[in-house]
Amino acid sequence: MGEEYVSTFIEYSLFLLKILGATSLLGLMGFVTAYYALPPNLAIAEIKDKGQFNFESRLQVENIGRLPAFRVIADVERMNFVMGGMNMSNMAATDCGIPTAKLAAGERMELPACPHVGVPPGSNLSSCDYVLKLKYEFRLPFFSKKICKRWDVELRNAGQEFTWQIALR
Repeated sequence: MGEEYVSTFIEYSLFLLKILGATSLLGLMGFVTAYYALPPNLAIAEIKDKGQFNFESRLQVENIGRLPAFRVIADVERMNFVMGGMNMSNMAATDCGIPTAKLAAGERMELPACPHVGVPPGSNLSSCDYVLKLKYEFRLPFFSKKICKRWDVELRNAGQEFTWQIALR
């Protein structure tokens, strides 16, 4: 009785392979594997302090996934900062700047710790907090998906010392 089930299963499997083709089934399996197991994944790897001023710090964004991320764009939401006599609250910058065309697996890119804000060199921020939103595309042949990741970023000052605090949302 067990041999009968095996022979029936083999017969139907061969019929299905004749209709669909082995390459179609293997292609579908490869697509599903790439979609779930290998997508790009952006993470903030480290913060580089390039000088004594907190405005000169840079965020190192790394693709820790297996496939490249395309059209990486950094947006800012709910930015509040104080510098000297200037006080900005609830500022947003969406789709500004030139997107990074491709960020390969293991590759890094730098972002300013306070993006889309221009101040003179040697300036220090009294306070700064915002939501950093990284948008990027995951592309496979005949398929594209937009992915968005968010981080809370906050500057903490203590006298002459400072640190940037980051939390994934």
